[in-house]
Amino acid sequence: MTASRSVFWLRVLAWCFTIPMLLSCSGRADSTVDASFIHIPGAEGAERAPKMRWTSTRMDLGLVAAGETRTLTYTVTNGGKSPMVITQVMPSCGCTIAQAWNTSPLSPGDSMDVVLEFVSGDQTRSVEEFATVVTNAIPASVELTFTAQVIGPEPTSTPSQP
Repeated sequence: MTASRSVFWLRVLAWCFTIPMLLSCSGRADSTVDASFIHIPGAEGAERAPKMRWTSTRMDLGLVAAGETRTLTYTVTNGGKSPMVITQVMPSCGCTIAQAWNTSPLSPGDSMDVVLEFVSGDQTRSVEEFATVVTNAIPASVELTFTAQVIGPEPTSTPSQP
């Protein structure tokens, strides 16, 4: 294989890996939350159903340095009268990771944390992302959102020549 042909295929491979990474944070995820396996009680059962009560569902990280990873902790309390189970935590973007959560039923009155990690990347940009939490509670899902302003290194400028 000639050198120019090798370089060509290396560039093709680089684009195959780069394009999905660039598109992963460009907007909301196309995947949908599947809650078909969760039993949502009718009006007669709503009184006894688990109910999500979040301390806050929105956070502002402010300025975040490019390449930095931030941890976000959201706290939920079961404000209902029966056990609550978190079945899914689905981030909207590849730059956000859901940490493992407790899958055991949360008793009425008890609280637990849902932890997300945000990896800022290496470019200056404004970020508004979310993770959808699906439960057997009322409401059945909630979006945990956060915003950040990622600040990257200043671009280097070349001195102008007279």
